[in-house]
Amino acid sequence: MAFLKRRRWQDQWCVKERGICYGRKLGEGVKGLRLIDGKGKRWQCLDAEIQCYALRTMVAFTECMSSATLQHPLIKIDDFFGLLNRFSIADHIGFIYDYYSCKDGLITVTRIRSTRRVGMTNPSDARFRLVSRLSRSNRKPEGRRVSFSFSHGLLSNHFLWAMGSSKGGREKNRELSDHVLKLRRRLQDALSLGIRLIDGKGKRWQCLDAEIQCYALRTMVAFIECMSSATLQHPLIKDSIGDMLVALEGILQSENERNLSLTIEVVNKLLSSLGSSIRQYHVVEVVFALSRLVSLSHPVVIISSAIALNRILTNLGHMRSEVYMEIWKALEKANIVHNISLGLQDYLVGISSSEYFIQMSSLLKTILWKWPSSRYCVWSNSNLMAKLGDGLSDPDSKIIVGVLNLCSALALCGNGALKILENEELLSKIVCALESSQDYNVRVEALKICQQLSRSQEGCSKLTKSHCDSIVQGIFAAMSEWCSLGSRKVPPDQMTLVKEACQSALMTRWAGIHHSYFWKLKVDRILLDVLTGNTSTAFGNEIVFHPEDIIAEFSSSCIEIRSYIWNILGYIAAHCAEDFLPYNGKSGYLEVLINIACLMANEFWYNGKTCSSSNLCEVEPISRAVLLMVFSPCKFISSQARNCIAKVAWTSGTEYLEKLLGSLMFNFSGDASPVSYSLHTLINLVSLACYSTLPLYQQFIVQRKGIDLLADIIRKCLKNETHVSMPNITSHLHGASDGKLCCWSNIEDWVGGDLILFHSLQILSQLIPFSNFICDYSKIISRDYVTSNNLGVLVESLFKSLSSILDNTYSPGSRWYAQYVLSFFGLYGFPSKLGKRMGVALTENELADIQFLFTNGQPLRVHGSILVAVCSYLLPPKDSFIKKNILDCESLKGNRQHGTNFRHEVKLSERVDSSVLMKILDYIYTGFIIVEDDEVKSVRILAKRCGLNSLSYMLNRKLPEWGTPVPNCDFSHALEPAEHHLS
Repeated sequence: MAFLKRRRWQDQWCVKERGICYGRKLGEGVKGLRLIDGKGKRWQCLDAEIQCYALRTMVAFTECMSSATLQHPLIKIDDFFGLLNRFSIADHIGFIYDYYSCKDGLITVTRIRSTRRVGMTNPSDARFRLVSRLSRSNRKPEGRRVSFSFSHGLLSNHFLWAMGSSKGGREKNRELSDHVLKLRRRLQDALSLGIRLIDGKGKRWQCLDAEIQCYALRTMVAFIECMSSATLQHPLIKDSIGDMLVALEGILQSENERNLSLTIEVVNKLLSSLGSSIRQYHVVEVVFALSRLVSLSHPVVIISSAIALNRILTNLGHMRSEVYMEIWKALEKANIVHNISLGLQDYLVGISSSEYFIQMSSLLKTILWKWPSSRYCVWSNSNLMAKLGDGLSDPDSKIIVGVLNLCSALALCGNGALKILENEELLSKIVCALESSQDYNVRVEALKICQQLSRSQEGCSKLTKSHCDSIVQGIFAAMSEWCSLGSRKVPPDQMTLVKEACQSALMTRWAGIHHSYFWKLKVDRILLDVLTGNTSTAFGNEIVFHPEDIIAEFSSSCIEIRSYIWNILGYIAAHCAEDFLPYNGKSGYLEVLINIACLMANEFWYNGKTCSSSNLCEVEPISRAVLLMVFSPCKFISSQARNCIAKVAWTSGTEYLEKLLGSLMFNFSGDASPVSYSLHTLINLVSLACYSTLPLYQQFIVQRKGIDLLADIIRKCLKNETHVSMPNITSHLHGASDGKLCCWSNIEDWVGGDLILFHSLQILSQLIPFSNFICDYSKIISRDYVTSNNLGVLVESLFKSLSSILDNTYSPGSRWYAQYVLSFFGLYGFPSKLGKRMGVALTENELADIQFLFTNGQPLRVHGSILVAVCSYLLPPKDSFIKKNILDCESLKGNRQHGTNFRHEVKLSERVDSSVLMKILDYIYTGFIIVEDDEVKSVRILAKRCGLNSLSYMLNRKLPEWGTPVPNCDFSHALEPAEHHLS
């Protein structure tokens, strides 16, 4: 206690002896304060000399203050704020003011005279120190506001920073060291020699003197070296960085050859320190200045500029639309894409160095990746595209990687990808880059470009047309080479290669010949190895182990690529033929994969693990894989998957379905929005779709008003009340570096963009045969339907919803399943506007040139060009065509007078039913028909003989096969050369 009393007395003595002296001076300095009625004290003096004297006394007084005396009653800071607030107004108006700086404890004053609005764009260290010293006491003056009205609000920001008002800003708001402040003062002094405030343009560097520029650059280097990640958000540091960018832009624009290399070096140093923080600053002018330097002739300057510009564009990340357009305009103004293209051609003809090519190709790849508008002038450059293949033969692997990077970026454009696919020499060398003998990074980049080129069905078909074997072997080698090392899990140094190979194997989502090559190389065994950590090797050739044991062997290191494994498994199952069985009946590995997937999916469904962060990236792919296997056209795969699910659900299946239906009814009833928990809703629908295929539960779901629920879901989907797309659910599969696509068409897979609608239709397709909804189309039109409990109204509403889905705006998968359900109402095909117009032509017989004559003498006139385009089987044989010289002008004229214009007549057999043939012709012309149940068999037989496979498939009421295209009303073949001469 004695010590505390003595210490308190010493503090009071300090204030009394040392502070009184400064206090008297301060009292004299603040004589400009006046007591205003109702407003308290206000500073009323605009005289610059008095303001200067007041500020000097305030600085001296705050220097003598300590944390122990801040709360002393004699220390009054209220008068400070009135002076500072009013002084900022005087500064803004443009009076004579003093610039204070503190150096080694000495306050220096620089008199600055201004004749226009100057604004305090650079608050001095002393002024900031004064305010921060006052604010550190955490004591606000009573009845006094603590924010200031300095121009641009800078001092106000500094004060709020010093007060520490942000709870999460303690690290951000740490005090700067004296060394940093000292270097900052030197920097500000140097920058003040060249930075000027230009009306309407803000700050600009205006000095062309090489010595001043060099001095400013040296102070920048010293200041950058003292910066740390902990102080990057400090207001003083941020102000200084903004000023440095202004100065660097001006020095770069001056193109002073003496300082150009040093300037670019400083830019790179600054960018290295800032990293992604560069997006907080305005860098458009710096981007433009660097872009201009890329076209210079000096290689060192060009390479350094390219590195700096690439760093800026990369660290900017996802930009706001305004910034995005401003930077693109700067790049376009500098014509940088054209200049880089010319530079790359110089290397390919042996003029430039390899380092030049590496840096320039990297910069061009970044630009192509972010700005689709830049791609046309590259892929349309025939000279560059022709020479890129030469770069793939370079002995330097870095050059090959650079070329592959460029090709990947160009393939983001559908037209660019088409150019690459058409360039056979270039495509062959890309495929060669997949070989095991190539460098690791080369193989990774080659796999990436294969992913880009196979974004659509057309691209995948062209890619695999002539190189299918080599591509699949390259993918499999990358997926399985680690197994030969004897490791039980994928080594970390091989993870990137395996991951890219798995992503490339997602080309299995498209139908094609590559599926046969996947099975030829035993895709199921490789998938099992990657999934379980080379377990199959440990068990040898005898596959007798249980799936539960393998699940326990799962390696946590493979969790990031498991989602790709499940997707591949689902896709290869979906595209198998009906009688498919791998390895001549030896299906052990495939059977194990099916059982593992079904067991894990049921574990997710029953225990509700969809919200676990560790399982989030796996629950959707594995659920979708099970769904694709359950609906697979392959009898072996679908039966195995259904049996496995049935075994798991044997004890508690009905109880689970009760909860599942209750959850879905709650989600889609009233004002509830299933989109807010879309993953949970989607998994519930996928689970219900799998259970709807089991005969044991189909009647149970129907009795629990499952069809009523599905009809309500479909109705809400059509009203756009619910919409869940694949990218929203599988965002974990898309990297942050995914570029912007352009000019691609038909890249959406068979399911399309509305998963809830698709899976609802899938479930409905399994339940509709067991419902009392089925009736003829004619009864729905006439409403001649025996209704109970408004069943007829529900049937009519469902019918209208399904009919609207047949429109071309929905995905192929949704349209096929809607058509399948409508086939139970007697409707087959896909109506269209063109089909309706063509149906009128069939009825009116205008310009008909072929006449079918039935045995009863009834004629039926059709158009030969339509038959050529859609069903050439119905055309008469070539030798039966009437020759031109037989028909004279008189007979042709007579036919036209009697309303006939046909040139050929075909007599039909008595076995041909006129009503059945009319149904076939209706489908040929319109793409859509209505067939009664008693007519289905006859129409199906004739459709098969006429080669109308799509109609025959629908009349057989087979479930839609994954990836099957929707038959459209397409008559374009009528414009192509044909073997039949109809005139």
